[in-house]
Amino acid sequence: MNSPQVISETVGGETIIVNLASGHYFSLQATAVEVWNGLERGDAAESIVLELEHRYEANDGEIEAAVKKLIEDFAGAELIVEDANGNGAGSGGLPPQDAGERVPFIAPSFATFTDMQDIILLDPVHEVDTQGWPHASTGT
Repeated sequence: MNSPQVISETVGGETIIVNLASGHYFSLQATAVEVWNGLERGDAAESIVLELEHRYEANDGEIEAAVKKLIEDFAGAELIVEDANGNGAGSGGLPPQDAGERVPFIAPSFATFTDMQDIILLDPVHEVDTQGWPHASTGT
């Protein structure tokens, strides 16, 4: 995750992500939420793909291509960055899922919103350092 400039919250199956540096916010639903949650945990893209392949019915390579594109889109929106080792995600795995009938795969996507950009960029609360906010400046 591109912390601390990116924050997210999942409510009722929808994840809202805010890029505090750009002022853009994003709405993720369905499988995009699952991919984001995996990335937040530090899971490798390959682990996310394998887990989705266990849950969803899709053509060969469809899930892998969709996850790769979504991760590229996240990087393009500066929501994720490579880690110190040059990886886009860690090497963890998604939690095991109950074996059951697979459902049809719906490609992940997200919507970008810029209508509140001016308000988000004006908000001084997100400009917090280790001292917290507010605090008096010590420099001249």
